[in-house]
Amino acid sequence: MIFNSITYLLFLIIFATIYWQFNNTKIRQILVFIASLIFYGFWKITFIPVMLFSVVLDYFVALKMQASPSLFVKKKFLVLSLVGNLGLLFYFKYLIFFSNNVIGLINIFGFSADPILFKIILPLGISFYTFQTISYSVDVFRGHKRAEKNFLLYASYVTFFPQLIAGPILRAKEVIYQLNSSRRANSEDLYIGIKRIIYGLFLKVILADNIAPLVDAGFNSSIDQLSAIDVWTLSFLFGFQIYFDFSAYSHIAIGSARLLGIKFPENFNFPYIASSPRDFWKRWHISLSSWIRDYLYLPLTGTKVIEPGSSEGGLENAVSDEKKNKALFLTWAIMGLWH
Repeated sequence: MIFNSITYLLFLIIFATIYWQFNNTKIRQILVFIASLIFYGFWKITFIPVMLFSVVLDYFVALKMQASPSLFVKKKFLVLSLVGNLGLLFYFKYLIFFSNNVIGLINIFGFSADPILFKIILPLGISFYTFQTISYSVDVFRGHKRAEKNFLLYASYVTFFPQLIAGPILRAKEVIYQLNSSRRANSEDLYIGIKRIIYGLFLKVILADNIAPLVDAGFNSSIDQLSAIDVWTLSFLFGFQIYFDFSAYSHIAIGSARLLGIKFPENFNFPYIASSPRDFWKRWHISLSSWIRDYLYLPLTGTKVIEPGSSEGGLENAVSDEKKNKALFLTWAIMGLWH
């Protein structure tokens, strides 16, 4: 079920109508969880257990970490979470990539190796929900978040269908309390939700999908048929196609959640008016950039990661430039692999 389809819009309208008929938070959480499984199962029902594995794993890992006074035990459970989630991600997303590259390297050195044929289908949204469950476990380990005892509430957060396949990457402290609220429907949520969905559909259907054939035709052309202006034009068009396409899904996700009274953080902030590369990455896929900063880059520099808004901010400045550069290189390498 894709966002720019009649099926999704009908699904959203029907679900939102049913959702607002109940003011009981538990019933709403049941509805969200069931609707999210239906939404995901529309693509391939056999991958629902893969997603639920991450959900169940980190639910119990977080409870065990919170219950244990031993830092060593907490670290063991955190490692279990990382191995389980990243293991899934590696198998489905990177096993074919790495095996083909290893075989290619073997052949370069004069040895003969046949490609290994894997029949692996990449589950939709696996990067997003594994990143969410990892962030949840890490936050509990750091003491930034208490483990959620209500499994249904936690599962609703991870599987919440508006963000499930294209983000933004949500953190537990941003959403769980909203899913546990008995908020009533209001005209502001309805207006903003519909506006953001229409805006996203415009970016996707009118702009991105009409730019795509031009870009495809250009990149499929023989190089001797393209002038320098053609190449520059194609490069810019491709950049805008990617931006319109990706930001469209974020707008629709934000709008869909807002129809249910849930506020998502913004994921794009006009990145092409950025004043510097640093500013660009503060505006582009904000949820991913901030996730990479808090759960990868800062730990690699040895910086104590604190909650946003704390008076202890700026500790990264005490880290040596050499350590920063090594962490930055590794972070960008991993970002490249993720994309």
